[in-house]
Amino acid sequence: MLLILSISVFTIVTTLFILDMNKDQNMNSNISTYFDPLFSETIVTHNYAASPEFVWQEITTLSDYNFWFPGILRILPVVDSDRFVHKYSFDKFQLAPGSTIKVRPFSLSPLFSGRILSVRENQKLSLEVRFNPVHKETIVFDLEKIPEGTSVTCKRSSKGIFSWMSIWGFANNKSKILDNLGYLIPEEDQLTDDQSSAADDAGPQYSREATIARAVQAGLDGDMDIINAIPDKPTRGMAKAMLVQTKRKGGSMPEHLVKALSEEPIEGNKAPKQQKVETSNQGFPNFDNQEDLISFVVNKALDGDDEPVNTIDDKVTRGKAKALLVKIKRGAVERPDMPNVKDEKTVVENQDTTARDNSNDSNANSESELIERLVAAGVEGNMDEINALDNRVLRGKIKAAIVKAKRAASN
Repeated sequence: MLLILSISVFTIVTTLFILDMNKDQNMNSNISTYFDPLFSETIVTHNYAASPEFVWQEITTLSDYNFWFPGILRILPVVDSDRFVHKYSFDKFQLAPGSTIKVRPFSLSPLFSGRILSVRENQKLSLEVRFNPVHKETIVFDLEKIPEGTSVTCKRSSKGIFSWMSIWGFANNKSKILDNLGYLIPEEDQLTDDQSSAADDAGPQYSREATIARAVQAGLDGDMDIINAIPDKPTRGMAKAMLVQTKRKGGSMPEHLVKALSEEPIEGNKAPKQQKVETSNQGFPNFDNQEDLISFVVNKALDGDDEPVNTIDDKVTRGKAKALLVKIKRGAVERPDMPNVKDEKTVVENQDTTARDNSNDSNANSESELIERLVAAGVEGNMDEINALDNRVLRGKIKAAIVKAKRAASN
């Protein structure tokens, strides 16, 4: 009887697997599978243009597994602590063999237990994860340094009569696990200074927002070349993060990115040199303190641009910004004023000093007139021209002035 049942299960799973493999796929990974009635294994290999340290950092960030690991909605650490707030805190979690985790496969599922089996920094991570009461998998990530960057192999194996669940949906979903991970791994720049400057001068130039919008649109169509070709690392990271978020929301881009798609390009060498505001590595203007940075990104989020909040590297600062945003939306606190951008060092390349001074005076006068006109329009409710501005700093100044003007009028 057991033999008949095993043969039946094997036949059904093999048939479904063949049908699954015949579906359209768009993958850059090498995949293989092995199955018999009491054991199954899937293997996915993918190469990344990044160092093992970058890849290891993302693989060991268990809190991000819901972004790229098919079948995992959330992972919680289990910490032996008297304080409840520390029991499920990754800040207190030790990534070491024997450490326990909790896994929720889907929204209505209870939490199932899992544990860390082995950890070799920048080389290997092994996990044991239970996805339902009858199915448990051993998951192994092997990292190998190669000339192009890092080669990662993900092996998922299970034993028992329900081992066929590891192969179920593999070709259509589970086989893309390392493809999904690639969206979150920053690639290391391989361009020389000469190549970078040549890339900056060649072809049409767009603002960062328009560049991200076009890259996300291409990524949704399955073309990752545009994203990978972005020379600026923070912009490339923002584009990949926004692509993941857009796919999770059903493929609908945010409104501010849709508007950015209509931006007209400025042709390479014909474009006038734009003023450059000194920014931090994250692409933000420099601020004297953390509160100004939080106020800046919160105002951006309230205006419909969530990118600055999500791209803050420091977890504490990002958490404070999101908490303040929630309080403002609930009406518990008032919206903070948009901080003034300090240390704005402009670099204007002109042929002589006299021309540079005259240009700066003219730009300052025209900018003040532009701000005055757009503030008046914004108070009356016309925000279209303001939202279409490429200069983020100028756009922030105008919106902050509008808020202050409305508050003064209400008082």
